[in-house]
Amino acid sequence: MNWHAMRIERQMIWVALIGLLPFGGRLDAQPIALRSLPSTMPIPARPNQLDFPSGAKQFDPVWQKMDTLIFKGKGHVNMVHVGGSHVQAGLLTDAIRYRLQSMAPGLSGERGFFFPYKVAQTNNPASYRVSYTGEWTGQRCSVPYHKGPWGVSGIRAWTIDSLATVHVHGREEALAFNHLRVFSAPSDSSYAVNILGDPDTSWYNASLQAYEARWETLQDSIEFALQSSDSTHWFSLEGLQVLRDDIGIRYHAIGTNGAATHSYLKCERFVDQLHAFPPDLVIWGLGINDAYKQIGRFDTVAYEQHYDSLVAWVQKVNPHAAFIWVTNNDSKYKGNYNPHGEMVQRVMRRLARKHGGAVHDFYHMMGGSRSINFWIRKGWAKKDGIHMTHAGYAIQAAWLAEAIEWSYLNHFKS
Repeated sequence: MNWHAMRIERQMIWVALIGLLPFGGRLDAQPIALRSLPSTMPIPARPNQLDFPSGAKQFDPVWQKMDTLIFKGKGHVNMVHVGGSHVQAGLLTDAIRYRLQSMAPGLSGERGFFFPYKVAQTNNPASYRVSYTGEWTGQRCSVPYHKGPWGVSGIRAWTIDSLATVHVHGREEALAFNHLRVFSAPSDSSYAVNILGDPDTSWYNASLQAYEARWETLQDSIEFALQSSDSTHWFSLEGLQVLRDDIGIRYHAIGTNGAATHSYLKCERFVDQLHAFPPDLVIWGLGINDAYKQIGRFDTVAYEQHYDSLVAWVQKVNPHAAFIWVTNNDSKYKGNYNPHGEMVQRVMRRLARKHGGAVHDFYHMMGGSRSINFWIRKGWAKKDGIHMTHAGYAIQAAWLAEAIEWSYLNHFKS
């Protein structure tokens, strides 16, 4: 079946199903990237779909949860997207989140877990604004000379300023939460987090390594201040999570500039904090930094083993989690063509076969070898030959969200 026929069939299935849905549609504004979509969407060079090298059975639990969510109006689905700068920038993940949460009328959902990057003096997604007071130092698991400890985010901002504060609010869409988690290193016993906004209750959750608070009414901004009994010790901020009681898709973004597979293996408390949002589906986007090497220097065996370890970590939290590997975009290395994208694609297919996962082959959809030059000329990729522009991330997000949606609809035929 060709791509256009798949889209028509998908639309027909949704038309048939919409009458069964119990609730009505999403009206909030599209994120920045999707507003940059080309007026005429490019046709992918190969069919836009999830490939299942060993079958799609591993996805049954997540599709069943989607059924309960969409048709019974109950529960939620945790989707976790792990990557490097493509994820930290927020353009890709904000667009995918919006598309998936708009998949069915009234579906909606939450931002879930994210990091206030500005506090760590690095680029922050435009969809939420961060301000702070005090002296903070940022450290990333992707930088060899930076030291942890790190949690699930792979990035932290630490301070010894006992008067420091942090404030976060949504710019394009209200955060709209009544339950907040502020993740921090467990060794900071001399520090405490005072969550502002008059929560009805607040506490420290030692198992998740997070300060938590609840409100009876929805909140639109996060604000907290530090309290310290010993200013010689340090406090490490490791992430935020917003939740509410509504049903929907919780799309969590974990991304750190420069991160490769081995970077997250430094995060010794990755598993502990991941229990805060046990993944039903993990979207793996690590590979562009692993493969950013001279020709012949990319170790595919180590790359695969690193991913095996990360998969094992996730399965400690949810043994039934499903996995999607997103292949690298075609790219350049120091201005010259980088041939390792094809090798990443082959490793990801082996991983998907081994772990019952799926592959979204963006590398070949965008045109495969040396297609990055065409994308640069079209204004879909940046001149560095590594990152996409707003329009490029919008295209990738639309393709991936559509492939997930199509695979979900396809399970009704089985």
